[in-house]
Amino acid sequence: MGVELIDIDSQVLGRNVLAITDLHEEADLAALEDRYVAESDPFYVYCKVPIEECADIHRLEQQGFELAECQLKCSLALRRRFPDVSPAYTFELVTEEDDLPAILDIARETFTHDRWSCDPAIGPEFAGLRYRQYVLRSFQAEDEAVYRLCSAETGETLAFKTHRYLGEAEVLFLLGGVDPRYKGLGLGVANEYCELNALIDREVKRGYTHFPTGNYPVINLELGQLGFRLMQAYAVLRKIYGALPGR
Repeated sequence: MGVELIDIDSQVLGRNVLAITDLHEEADLAALEDRYVAESDPFYVYCKVPIEECADIHRLEQQGFELAECQLKCSLALRRRFPDVSPAYTFELVTEEDDLPAILDIARETFTHDRWSCDPAIGPEFAGLRYRQYVLRSFQAEDEAVYRLCSAETGETLAFKTHRYLGEAEVLFLLGGVDPRYKGLGLGVANEYCELNALIDREVKRGYTHFPTGNYPVINLELGQLGFRLMQAYAVLRKIYGALPGR
């Protein structure tokens, strides 16, 4: 068992964010907490635990951790192409920094179901800044990619997707969102179809994703329509230390 500093989250909040890793029954949580508080002075510490590991969940609760969200891990075998979307849209790899601002604006505003947005100790403003930074990382990282769904007529960015390549034949789906002004028009489905077809064209065979159980539209889309299969459910518990700068 140990702790990992989460760089982007720490930068966004201005205080350290840590993740507890490899939790096991024999671990002395109190001793671990004393050590990481002394060494890292964190604001936010979290641990993701398989939902069936009730004893570990209860041990974290006894140490003052609280439920932040539940997550589902799912996978999709990419065996067949999905329907082509309307020619009114284009889907393209983002390679120019000039295309990033519109995507970053969507990332800042579109997410509402995540554990930061719903946490009264953090809130949607910091959550939006966090997602912007993760999109920037995907643009800069050699093993990640940013795509955008655009209006073929105007070139306006309507939605985006990011993913990380796990070798030649697998990917981890990261973020995806639709401009809030255009939600409810079916662009989320078009965005998914385009990304999946782009990966199939690259001969990717399987993808993995994680999403919160409170995001019902995504659950219905990915499990009910796209054919994702549930692999694991997790409880994510967090503990807050003090307050954020300026609060």
